[in-house]
Amino acid sequence: MNIVDHGQRGLLAALVALLAGCADIADDSTVEARKGGSGIDLDIGADGTPGLLLEDVELRPGVTVDLFVNVYGHLDARGQAKDCQFAIHGGVFAAASWRPYADALGEDACVLVTDMPARGNSGLPEGAQFGDLDLFDYVTALEEVLGRLHQRKIRPRMILGHSMGGTLVQMLQQRLVADGSSLRKRFGIRDAILVASDLPADVPWALGDSGDLSGLIQAFAVDEPGLGQLFEIPVTLWPAFYFTDRDNNVVPGALTPEEIEAGGFNALGEPLRAIHQLNGTGPFTTRPSADADLFEKGTRLRAIAYEEDIYVQLAESETLYQHLTGDSASRCFVPVLGPDTVHVLQFSNPQALVDALAASDDCHY
Repeated sequence: MNIVDHGQRGLLAALVALLAGCADIADDSTVEARKGGSGIDLDIGADGTPGLLLEDVELRPGVTVDLFVNVYGHLDARGQAKDCQFAIHGGVFAAASWRPYADALGEDACVLVTDMPARGNSGLPEGAQFGDLDLFDYVTALEEVLGRLHQRKIRPRMILGHSMGGTLVQMLQQRLVADGSSLRKRFGIRDAILVASDLPADVPWALGDSGDLSGLIQAFAVDEPGLGQLFEIPVTLWPAFYFTDRDNNVVPGALTPEEIEAGGFNALGEPLRAIHQLNGTGPFTTRPSADADLFEKGTRLRAIAYEEDIYVQLAESETLYQHLTGDSASRCFVPVLGPDTVHVLQFSNPQALVDALAASDDCHY
């Protein structure tokens, strides 16, 4: 069966599940407090996670938001803060979706993850509705967050982006390069990791290019009072959306909706405008672009791709890697194989991602 058929089957399963109805989420779900150790003064988020509250981050003129940088693990003395990893969550996810990965790294790990607006420990934008935001606003937020961390002498050398977060990594590098800089020059970032990344307009994507995503996105569009038009995936449908393999089976290790909500992995939703922009649908005629050889030098790129991901095929992710690096030998392309290697492997089986990164740590191009 071809790529589009497999992807459509997984997405169709989600719609069928919605129509059939699903179990309610337990009302007494709680988020366990997280511990952190640091020589740097940290704030405490609403869910008990230590981190850094960055107030009045400007997204565009007249629009600001308070963003919380969650610290998973230990942010030690300033001289060691460069060993932290800076991770970016995907669309409709929250920062906590990276916490299982941080836990799998071990007790000495340090993973910094910013909750984007309207989720986790971050606030709502002021000066605009949440639904008015787009991917450019998110890129601006990340640029500002990294800049403020640098001012505090917290300078991570690795950046990771999952799903939509992978697109944001590409967009940030694209913006910096256009300004005569780069992730390496501006922030000292030596390694970039795309994890099950969405694809730019420059790389063929069978599911996205088919036009079939337009109807799916509109099916989950909601007009939220006070927030605007959002794309929302009910947590009851997450097993169908994110834990289904290419044969339409829920994989071993899949989390239940109750576990997803208790872990704080999910967000209310994303601005519908941003999701359309990501997929080149709605008012957007194309997806964001990323130049060829964008990561040719300065910052080493690795692309992690999952065998059972229903959204992006291994071959498509490899084409993305080659496009961004110019490395036709795919030396730092890392396919992760196995029956459970779905789009959200970072929290369904985080050790597999840790092992894939460790095994590819010496790659070069």
